Amino acid sequence: MDNSFETLLEHSKQAIRYWWLLLLTGIALFIIGLVVFLYPAQSYLGMSLMFGFLIFFSGLFQIILSAGNKHYMTGRGWMLAGGIIEVILGVILILNTALSAATLPIFLAFWLLFRSFSAIGLGSDMNAMNVPGSGWTIVSGVLLLLLSMWILFQPILFGTAAVIIWVGISLLFAGMSTCIFAFQLRDVHKHMK
Repeated sequence: MDNSFETLLEHSKQAIRYWWLLLLTGIALFIIGLVVFLYPAQSYLGMSLMFGFLIFFSGLFQIILSAGNKHYMTGRGWMLAGGIIEVILGVILILNTALSAATLPIFLAFWLLFRSFSAIGLGSDMNAMNVPGSGWTIVSGVLLLLLSMWILFQPILFGTAAVIIWVGISLLFAGMSTCIFAFQLRDVHKHMK
């Protein structure tokens, strides 16, 4: 084995060793989705604040994962861009709770739209590398895209109850798609060991 191939192999191992950060993000998104359904009577303003923190930390984890994987990570640019957008959006929602409460359906739709593009892009990159299960990442991205478009086309029809229901469903889907991708990275990590 020549030295350049060994170096490439070592960098690839390092690039996917932080797969568990994505898993933590996915679990957090899924748990928050469950909490939304378990406590629907929470105030709408509280939902907006919680949503802002969730987006902020989700973006922060993606930035950390992307920055820690500078060598040959599939979809690293997508992850970094998505993480930066999520951190900025999270800060806006946290600092302007009245604004976020009034515009929560639109923020939710755009956040899901960015997550869907990220999932579709990552799934496509994984598919190009013949990673098993990459189709599920693409399917979850398409489902998130459809949810985001439906919310964008009908934001006025969403009352408090509808936002709570769709926030919960959307977070469950986002959590599942993130966990699926994390397990795919873990399988690649195990295979490379």
